[in-house]
Amino acid sequence: MLKKVLLLLSGTLILVASSLYYINFSPQHTSTSKTYQYKKKPSTYQFQKLSDDTNTTTLPAAGSWQSDFPDVNNSNVLGIAGQFNFFAKNIDSTSGHPLVGNFATQNLATDAWRVNGISSKISYIQQGISVGDGISLLLRGTKMVLGQSLTFNASNSTLNNHTLESPRPSTFTQDTNGLKYIDIDSEFLRLTENSKTVAMNTKDNQPVISGNQWSKVFDAGNITAQNNVKYLTVKASDLPGEWGDMNIKGVSDQQQVVLTIDTSEVSNVSIAHDIDNNNNTYNKQILFNFYNVQDNSSYTGNVDWNRGTNVPDAILAPNASVKLSSTKFKGNIIAQSFTKMQDTIDSGYFSDVPVSVQSPTTSTPKLISVPDVDFGSHKLNSETSLIGSWKGNCQVSGKKGSEIKINVQLADDSSNSKFVNAVTWKLIKSDYSSGSLVMDSEEFNTNTPATITYWPWKDDGTGDLVTDWDYNKANKKNAFYDIQISNLGAVTEVGDYNATLKWTLVDSP
Repeated sequence: MLKKVLLLLSGTLILVASSLYYINFSPQHTSTSKTYQYKKKPSTYQFQKLSDDTNTTTLPAAGSWQSDFPDVNNSNVLGIAGQFNFFAKNIDSTSGHPLVGNFATQNLATDAWRVNGISSKISYIQQGISVGDGISLLLRGTKMVLGQSLTFNASNSTLNNHTLESPRPSTFTQDTNGLKYIDIDSEFLRLTENSKTVAMNTKDNQPVISGNQWSKVFDAGNITAQNNVKYLTVKASDLPGEWGDMNIKGVSDQQQVVLTIDTSEVSNVSIAHDIDNNNNTYNKQILFNFYNVQDNSSYTGNVDWNRGTNVPDAILAPNASVKLSSTKFKGNIIAQSFTKMQDTIDSGYFSDVPVSVQSPTTSTPKLISVPDVDFGSHKLNSETSLIGSWKGNCQVSGKKGSEIKINVQLADDSSNSKFVNAVTWKLIKSDYSSGSLVMDSEEFNTNTPATITYWPWKDDGTGDLVTDWDYNKANKKNAFYDIQISNLGAVTEVGDYNATLKWTLVDSP
């Protein structure tokens, strides 16, 4: 009996010894110190891990930006990028100034005790963060969204082993399962395409430029607005010099401005001018789009920005490096790389605009030919007033369906001055467009013109006034014009009298 007990005890000790050897010397457990417990099941023994010796914390899933910004139209020029003051693949915030405003970036470089973010907004760091030689990290925000590769530890308040100093963002969330809060790479492809589309569709929308390097005026009165936005294009060399001021005219209070800076043949653009408080540009939001129009390529150079305004601007340079030297900047910066050199301010956002459509081909209206007016032969004392008949064609080219205004007046012809000045000249308009005849008249002479209104109707943008007027007169359609001379009794000498009409285009489509 004793022998059986000893054999049983010996077998048990061998089992325990084997188990201890397995725990302490098994190769699969040599790399990390672990703690295990026995968990007994009927007729079996298993080892179960009690704790994992890591520094990770499971954060709520970040989801997608659409949940936080449901009203953003991502088909507009800026889209979701416009909800961040600074949107760049790489942000350098190492200078001795805080980065105030929210940001979205793949990589953030900063220094210890350097504030990044704003307590009332959401920011996003997707891939990496560096804090120079320091340990303390200052992040601000109502929510900070982290990329999946970043390591957050709530127990000791660290992010990638950098201590998060108070006050910290009130909420942290994190990308999970390969899903990204914002697919920054895809967004930059979209922004690059939008920059191209705006530039190439509106490259001919060139304002009238006046002034000098100290004061430049861009008159956009000749540019047609799209969706209440005026899209303008100027060369980098058209911008005012350092500390010069810029004034954009011809834009209503309700209209926004997108200004494409054509960077053809330049690799460095310095925006160091300011806005004159006394002109209407000071309170006008402007989106500055940087694009190489000549090569039809995205601008990959440098932008040194040192301009300030009273309202939020936007810088769209998705493949360029932007350095912010201004302490007055308000709005949005979109760049491949962004470097902060001065203090920034929580300044709101540029009000986003639609992507421009291709500007219609403009055609400068031209008079191809003009007619004469034949009053025939009359005895002066037999009539007091005469209506002349148009003789010949009056061909006009212009944009189909757009209004063209043509001034008609008398040329200064001294050989017939007695006749021209003695009688009264009128342009008579007969209009059936309302369904019944409406007539009015305008007097004209050598100093004062009368105005004809005409709309080219052919697909080739041409029309013939006389042909159209003859049709309208015969069919009682739309409008036509006649010329009347009256007060013939003032002419006391017999003879053949002639007068020359002067035709001038005064209005463009």
